[in-house]
Amino acid sequence: MLKQFTNSNWLKDLKKKLELSSIQREVLIGTVLGDGCLKISRSGKAAQLQICHSFKAKEYVFWKQQIFKNWVFAEPRYHQINNSLIFRTLSHSLILEYMKAFYKKKIKIIPQNIRDILKSNLSLAVWFMDDGNGYRKDDALRISTYAFGLEGNKLLKNCLRENFNLDVSLYKDSKGWQIYVPVGNGSAKKFRDLINPFVIPYMRYKLEHRSPVETDMEGTR
Repeated sequence: MLKQFTNSNWLKDLKKKLELSSIQREVLIGTVLGDGCLKISRSGKAAQLQICHSFKAKEYVFWKQQIFKNWVFAEPRYHQINNSLIFRTLSHSLILEYMKAFYKKKIKIIPQNIRDILKSNLSLAVWFMDDGNGYRKDDALRISTYAFGLEGNKLLKNCLRENFNLDVSLYKDSKGWQIYVPVGNGSAKKFRDLINPFVIPYMRYKLEHRSPVETDMEGTR
């Protein structure tokens, strides 16, 4: 396979046949909203998805690798400096479409038409597994969206209301703005119901008032 991979004609033929399935697109959207990043190719005509999570979340990394298995030709690599696992997809013009939407001058943004992009419960679940968390004392939820600033968070808030009927709040702390999903108006329960079928076993601690360590100890990975 490595010999084939270095054969430019073979690679060109492969890329012509590649398509993003609906599941791959939905996971890609959730990942880009979360911890994933898109990297432009040297030619500027293609981009690749890079996925990186802590080694502790290796089951999640390999779950994503399986989703994109026909787009990936190497096992996730271990980075000792930050104790993480990382892999990248092939560079492709189909992924460049998302880079054009989610990046401006190499900085990740929320596109004005996010309502046309973030539509599926699977995307919502992946976004939450990447950047969401619950509270230890109540059922409220939060999503760390600091990187998107106030305007980006407003776009996300409107999208969640219109596409998922979720009434969320924007909360500011010392790091910036993030999304808060309250209990009182029923949005936290509705959010859980929407994403629950898609949250993988290891990441369920984010919904169940447990830490990753407790999740490991309970053998639910």
